Parts: sequence; C-alpha cells; structure tokens
Amino acid sequence: MTSARELVIGIDVGTTSMKAHAFELDGTIVGRATLPTVWDVGINGEAQIDVDSLAETAIQVLVRAIPDSVPAGAVIGIGITGMAETGVLVNTQLKPIVPAIAWYDERGKSELQSLPVDFAQEFMAHTGLGFKAECSFSKLLWHVRKGQKIERDTKWLNALEYIAFRLTGSVFTEPSLASRTGLLDQGSGLPWIPALENLGATPSLLPEMRNAGTPFGSVMPSVSEKLRGAVVTVAGHDHLVGAIGAGAINGDDLYNSCGTADVVLRSVSRTLTNLERSKLVHGGLSAGMHVLPGVTAILGATRSGLVLGRVMSMLGANDRESRREIADNWDSSATHFSEVSVTEPPEWANEVTIALRGDISPKDLWSAAMRYTLEKTGELVHAVDDIAGPYDFAVAAGGWARIDGVYRGKSLVMPGLKRFDGEEPGARGAASLAALAAHQTNVPLTANLAVSFAQPSHKELIS
Repeated sequence: MTSARELVIGIDVGTTSMKAHAFELDGTIVGRATLPTVWDVGINGEAQIDVDSLAETAIQVLVRAIPDSVPAGAVIGIGITGMAETGVLVNTQLKPIVPAIAWYDERGKSELQSLPVDFAQEFMAHTGLGFKAECSFSKLLWHVRKGQKIERDTKWLNALEYIAFRLTGSVFTEPSLASRTGLLDQGSGLPWIPALENLGATPSLLPEMRNAGTPFGSVMPSVSEKLRGAVVTVAGHDHLVGAIGAGAINGDDLYNSCGTADVVLRSVSRTLTNLERSKLVHGGLSAGMHVLPGVTAILGATRSGLVLGRVMSMLGANDRESRREIADNWDSSATHFSEVSVTEPPEWANEVTIALRGDISPKDLWSAAMRYTLEKTGELVHAVDDIAGPYDFAVAAGGWARIDGVYRGKSLVMPGLKRFDGEEPGARGAASLAALAAHQTNVPLTANLAVSFAQPSHKELIS
C-alpha cells in the first residue's frame, strides 16, 4: 500500500459489540477490528455505561482497523453509526453528568405511564415514536423524577455524537438520531416544546443539527496519531446507514435487515403529516428523519430471525451449510399444515412458541416458521403502502438473507427484492458518508454516494 492511498473508516457502535472497517475509496475493505460493548448490568436488569469508556473503546477499534503499513494522515474520513436512543447529559464544560442508559433499559416506563393520555397521543403524532421506554425522553424523564435538574446550558448527546465530540471537540446532533429522542417535532424539525416542558428543559437541550455526510470536525492530534486530521461525520441510526451501505440510497427505497431482529425500513421522499405518523405508530412502526436529507424513514421490526434460529436449532442445524440444506429445500407452494404453528409473544421477549397437534416432519416445521416470518414481514411492508406508495428498489442484507431459501421467501412479499452479499452494511454505509464528508463536494447526497463510493466493486455485491 502506498502512502498516497486514502482510506475511510466506518464504525458501527452496537449493543453487543462495535465493529470498524477501513475502506479504500473504491469500497474495498483493507482492515477491520471489533471489541465488545460492555454494559454495567444491575440486579434488576438495568443496563448503563460510562460514556467516556464507550468512547475510549470506539477509538481503540478505529485505530485497530487501520493496517500497520498505513502511515499517519492516510485516513481522511471517519463515519460513526450505531444504536440510536442511548445518550448522555453533559454540562456546560461538556462533561457527562449521568451514565448512558441502554436503549432497551425499561427505566422511565412508569414515569411515562403517569403522564396524561392526551400528551401520549400528541407525543406519537409529533415525534413519530411509540410512547414507551425505548426513547431517550423516557430516560431523561426518569433522571428528572429522580432529582436530576436540567440546567439551561445542559446538552443531550446521543452516544455516537459524544464519540464524535471526543474525537473532534465539536458538539452537534444528527437528524436521524435526534428523531429517536422523543424531543423532536418531525413536522417542523424543531424541538418539541411539550416534551421539553415535562423535563423542565429548553430547546437548547438539543445541540445544533448537522446532517450525516457533512463534517462534524477533524480528529484532534491528542486523540491518535493514526487518526489525526481525519474528517469525522456522525452517520446516524444504524438501520438507516445499513440501508445506505446495502445500496438503498434513494428516497423511495425499501431495505430489509435480516438478522435476529428482522427490520423493514421504507424511505419516503417527503415529510409525513401528524395523522400519518400517528397511524403508523399505532400500527407498531415509527417514523423519523432519514440520513438522506428531506426523506422520512419508516421503521418496523419483528423477531423473525430469532424464530428462524430457534427452529433451526431444534432441527439440529447450527451451522451455515446445514441451515442452507433445510431452507433451500423449502417449498413455497406447500399448503398450510394445521398440525404445527410457530409464533412468538406480542412483546419483545426472548421466546418462541411451537405448537404441535400431530406428527410432523422437519420440513413441516420449517415451512411453519417460514409462513410466520413471511406473514410478519408482509404486515410491515403493507402497513406503509397507503402512505408511502410503491417502492422503486428493494434490497435485503444480513445473515438470513444470505440463505437462498429465506431470500426466495422474502422475495414473495417484496417483489423485485435484490440481495446485498457483502459484509457489515452499517460500517460500509458509515464509511461512504465519511468519504462524502471528507471530500465535501456540492453533488447531492444520493447522487454522490452512487458515483463516489459505490463503484463496481460495491455494485457487484448486489444481486
């Protein structure tokens, strides 16, 4: 590798681990690293993390992803994606004053339930989020009810935005992450005053907004010699950035992330109305700002991947090849078998229910699991049809999408579905946005992504 070659790094700060991939500007991966995300877990399941510790781990992962032969200055851009709702309050000196509570932590649930029903309905319509403990507002409400005062110059930073601050010294919020706080009015793009009033806070709680793909600052020399001078951008919410990495880069695309959680993301190239947002949220979805400017992201998820994995384990298929053998022989035209059903509880529990009413074969059990999966995926896709209209392009990524039988089934409920066969679309999407931030051309975001990073080596990953 020559010293003239430029690299960009995408890091995905996830709930379980954080992964960084270093790319050349044609999309070729030249380095990678991963470290676990280590939470402090309480006796009742509370989960939190020291955000400075999280930032230090992220910096380690970024440095480890760079090949040893690469000289200082070769990394020109860093894009940060990952979990959305986890964040931290910082004081006027930009020091954290509370731990960062995990997005899945239930703290704030009872505090939310104590608020008026009318507020809950308005919350869903204005913020596009369900009125539940997952959102950042819930965590902030818990802090306030426990005595934490939010001073005028206090700021709320998503964990990814705090990592960017530690790298650059600059403080901004990225729209797709701000959309998951419960503090933003999706119609106006401004802080939603009723939520702030319940916290005793002012609109200054949210920092100045800055879009993904634009510079948040450059890495300070004191952080790392290997990263020094690299332009940093907060790429945004991991599912949305994964869609970018998989090739869903336009305003009316559909993306299906086929992991343990089966996520459907539908882009809509306009701002929704309060009534539309309310309808979607009551249907179990959410709506907020995309990382693509002027685009709304509608998100829905099931635990279908968990269901498929549990069924495969019951059938003794624990490696990729044995799973392929079962899934690829699935007959999509098979009639309904009343002797077996596969379901999961309505809440997000780590549980799968298999009901048997007679003798069945492994083929019958897998067919029941596929029926359930396609039913749930179809419900998510059709839930947005009246609002979003037909999609222009659809692509699936993730472990289950790489199994032909599952991909074939998904294609039945998402006609024209393509498959992204590369690895880590989240890190790839973050790196592509880093390349944009580093070069800062005036070409629109979607067009620039299509021509500057998604070169043939990337396009060939979509089949």
